[in-house]
Amino acid sequence: MTDYYSDIRVLIDPEQSSPLTDGGRMQDVSVILTADDPDDGSYELRASAITLRPEQARELAFALLVCAEHAGQIEDRA
Repeated sequence: MTDYYSDIRVLIDPEQSSPLTDGGRMQDVSVILTADDPDDGSYELRASAITLRPEQARELAFALLVCAEHAGQIEDRA
């Protein structure tokens, strides 16, 4: 089953960081998916969230850009 979320938020929460041995901090990136309440009587989706390390967030961003480019090319041909 596929769930369709209507809103995506991405944020950096300073509270979700960890100290590093060199004095720096490891900062995570949060991705939060939410959905409006359904008007058609179907079930309500609960918010879904994931916390990514910076390298994971970059990989996701790149994958989204590749898919968006491909989808745009398909639309242009239609």
